[in-house]
Amino acid sequence: MNFYTNVLQRGNNLHVRAVVNGERQNFKIRYQPTLFSPFSQETGYKTLEGKSVRPKNFATMKEAKDWVDLYESQPGQVYGNTQYAYNYISDTYEGQVDWDLDKILIVTIDIEVECENGFPNPKDAAEPMLSITMKNHQNKKIIVWGLHEFQNYRDDVDYRLCKDEDNLLMQFLDTWRAIDYPDIITGWNTEFFDIPYLCNRIRDRLGEDMMNKLSPWNNVFDKEVYQMGRKHQVYTIQGVSALDYFDLYRKFTYTNQERYTLDHIAFVELGERKDGNPYDTFKEWYQKDYQSFIEYNITDVELVDKLEDKMRLIELCLTMAYDGKVNFTDVLGQVRYWDNMIYNHLRKENKGIPQKKEHKKSEKFEGAYVKDPQVGMHKWVMSFDLNSLYPHLIMQYNISPETLVDGCEMKEGMVDKILDGKVKPSKDYCMTPNGAFFRKDIRGFLPELMEKVYDDRVKYKKLMLEAKQEYENTGDPTILKRISRYENIQMAKKISLNSAYGAIGNSYFRYFDLLVATAITTSG
Repeated sequence: MNFYTNVLQRGNNLHVRAVVNGERQNFKIRYQPTLFSPFSQETGYKTLEGKSVRPKNFATMKEAKDWVDLYESQPGQVYGNTQYAYNYISDTYEGQVDWDLDKILIVTIDIEVECENGFPNPKDAAEPMLSITMKNHQNKKIIVWGLHEFQNYRDDVDYRLCKDEDNLLMQFLDTWRAIDYPDIITGWNTEFFDIPYLCNRIRDRLGEDMMNKLSPWNNVFDKEVYQMGRKHQVYTIQGVSALDYFDLYRKFTYTNQERYTLDHIAFVELGERKDGNPYDTFKEWYQKDYQSFIEYNITDVELVDKLEDKMRLIELCLTMAYDGKVNFTDVLGQVRYWDNMIYNHLRKENKGIPQKKEHKKSEKFEGAYVKDPQVGMHKWVMSFDLNSLYPHLIMQYNISPETLVDGCEMKEGMVDKILDGKVKPSKDYCMTPNGAFFRKDIRGFLPELMEKVYDDRVKYKKLMLEAKQEYENTGDPTILKRISRYENIQMAKKISLNSAYGAIGNSYFRYFDLLVATAITTSG
């Protein structure tokens, strides 16, 4: 069994983490990319517009970059995917990726920190750390590094007493490397608190070189993001995918909760509550009752593990990642995920994809049509829920960048004119209510992909229901794994469809076109 867990480009090398013949491995390769350039004769390769291109092979990624840079000011001279990590994935793992969750090392972490001066700021990381707890999802073992005596009564917990904070951080790093680095790190709000605090504290206490040892490629770096109304420092540990369970829950559950604390979500989903602080302040707790304080720390990682056992959100994320042949964290966005979904679809047809264009950051544009209500009391009111509306509109009108007819202009107020019979449909093209026309003589790649993903979802949902019926009839527990697999696949397909328009309407998307985006919304 061979599959990747993380691929990234650094300089002229690709750094690959993969399972090879059932064993986890880390290695570097000199990837030799292939791009395309226009050619006057038939080569078997074409652009989206049907023009002939020929492959151009490069000895190194740097050589390919220099060639792309040479034609930067000449649009239409370079075709192909310049995100070489994803080219490598597609080259190496053709067809469906045969991956095994049991071979992927997932750990949940939770840290506890002194709070002498109020709630600690992860960017400053000024307060000493009191403990680190890590749970291994493969063997369900828990390791706790702490600073004081703790009576351990559990076989699944390994408590390691450390002489001071520096020793605690060193012991954690030693174990982190001894397990050959996790593939995935998760926890509750780890992106904005646990990971940045841990990285900053290691850097401040032990130095930047030691912080970089969190990465199998010896590279850890930070950036600033704006979210939930303020700026946050987030860290990337290259080679280790950070999948914050807080983010996964908000993205994949489609429910609004009154609070998103781990305690509240655990109660909603599991019916469990954490034991609260028995003292007036957090400081009193870790100073007066270190025993229950560490037990509280252990509970945090166990609750995240139990949430995953029930909801399988990490497994869902991996199902989508391997379906799109992207890195695990790419699923949390829409642009890169769909960019590679389209790339893999078009490469099967020997089509060279265009280079990205610079677009002005898109303003809010016209959304779905809302008809003015007829005010008053009504009888026989009905409600309809349209199944995957935007994907079906894409299929219905054959909406795709390469089917858009040249010369179209945005027109407002078209819906009312269409409903009033003041606009006649075209016999030659599909007309959408924003004034755009789309060809009928060729099928666009977007409608093709929408249909494929939708049909796959229908297929696996049917298989899931059949398996559930089989389990109900036989009670055979071996069927449960099949049910879980089918359920995850059909949900992954559903989320893919729902996220498609998010990419199409994003100005950073390779195939963004305002006419294409509004053709979909105004048709709703």
